[in-house]
Amino acid sequence: MLFLISRSVEKPMLRLFSFLVFAVLVVTIGITGAFANNVLELQRFSRSEYLMGVEFRIDLYARSEMDATRAFKVAFSRIADLEQCMSNYRVDSELSQLCSNATPNEAIKVSNELWEVLVYAKQMSHWSHGAFDVTIGRVTKLWRRARRQRELPSEQRLGEELQFVGFEKLMLNPIDQSVTIRTPGLLIDLGAIGKGYAADEAMKILEELGITRAVVNASGDVRFGAAPPNSTGWPTGIGALSAAGPPILLQPQSYGAVATSGDAFQFIEIDGKRYSHILDPRTGMPIQVRSSVSVWAATGMAADALASAVSVLGPRRGLRLVRKLPDVEALVIWDRDGDGKGAVFRTREFPLAK
Repeated sequence: MLFLISRSVEKPMLRLFSFLVFAVLVVTIGITGAFANNVLELQRFSRSEYLMGVEFRIDLYARSEMDATRAFKVAFSRIADLEQCMSNYRVDSELSQLCSNATPNEAIKVSNELWEVLVYAKQMSHWSHGAFDVTIGRVTKLWRRARRQRELPSEQRLGEELQFVGFEKLMLNPIDQSVTIRTPGLLIDLGAIGKGYAADEAMKILEELGITRAVVNASGDVRFGAAPPNSTGWPTGIGALSAAGPPILLQPQSYGAVATSGDAFQFIEIDGKRYSHILDPRTGMPIQVRSSVSVWAATGMAADALASAVSVLGPRRGLRLVRKLPDVEALVIWDRDGDGKGAVFRTREFPLAK
């Protein structure tokens, strides 16, 4: 999980003396009104809502509480719309309807949002040679039941569900933006990509409203806008192997995204073995090596998906993939020995604090 290190709320300069001094500065050195409004008079506001199964928190700088309230309303409304589109928990979502109504060789036209995510998911599945695959829904559902009952699924049952996994069973037609599910009963799970996309869309909405200094945190998938006033970026840290351990500090962030995937918080132990919530779509089995994978990318969708893919691929093959992609960096902590320490692997430009 990624921890966003918050700063205290900045108060506007309202005293008469400060105003007069500021007025003199405007006349003397020609500071524009736009600079005054956008930097010196901004206040910080924060709000959280539970959407897409996680807590979304938005921190932003605005000129007034009214502007901030309007921005929060529109941004969270956008995320709620995407939940209605992409949730695999809600039977009335567009994604659930797509899967439940599928018949062999029937093309179903989908929304722009669902199309964009599925196209990128297919690309990521190709890049990762199947280590990332959103058609894993039936296997995910099986392991959710296993976690509730604290009992491993049988090999036979797991093998049956794996018959429905594989992006080749999903055909995307760009001519009419339609999707054909070649294997009826297939379930799509966008849990490893949807939150990052939602953070991107929320940031896009804020920028359209003129709110550029903002950050959207989708419970560890974080999208950064412009830096806070008088700062080079948003203070940022990422989680290590242990949930109780201190965060690893990064350089202040702006105009990009960081996502962290790991089993510090989500795992089960059965018969003395630890199983992560992260599944390998190729085998249907959880990762059993303790790990923490953080990815920096230009978009939340890319960071989110790649963090999951690298977690499955492991440090060497995962970083080999990352190095092939533009504007992507990664850090992997891999505890193969189970001693709670882990070896650290990273690309050269991953933004660790100096």
